[in-house]
Amino acid sequence: MALGLKGKVQILFVCTGNICRSPMAEALLKKRLPAKYKSRVNIISAGTHAIDGYPSSFTGLSVAEELGIDLSQHKSQPVTPWLLAHSDLILVMEPAHLDAIRRFDPTASPRTFILPEFGFSEDMRDGNSEVFDPISGDLSVYQRVYHELDREITRIIPFIEQVIESAG
Repeated sequence: MALGLKGKVQILFVCTGNICRSPMAEALLKKRLPAKYKSRVNIISAGTHAIDGYPSSFTGLSVAEELGIDLSQHKSQPVTPWLLAHSDLILVMEPAHLDAIRRFDPTASPRTFILPEFGFSEDMRDGNSEVFDPISGDLSVYQRVYHELDREITRIIPFIEQVIESAG
């Protein structure tokens, strides 16, 4: 394990622009992770094509608020070699992000998973799952995607706990 910053497990969520899916996944995991693990993990997000400093989308802010999540302080950041090297687990939203991570840093590949496939055995992962990008959608599209993210984060928490426990 890389053990990111100050000996903490670092979990990186990646989407395209780091303004919709990955910041929501980051915020949901921060909210849903049991308190006993929160001091042992650093949860962040970035985008394969992100421009530094952009806020979450307006519709995304509204839908996140419905789920009790405040994304008002979020600022986008691009994926960097440093982030990849210091992340113990990288969870991406679609196959294109998986390919981008492999191009950026092939050594990060074993720690990188498409979110809907994380926690399943290798024979059950086909590399084609994805969390749809709501960026051009209306409110109902964002709601559907954010509720999907909420279900996925809830599903993977036991696996995240195992990652943290195995790091010591």
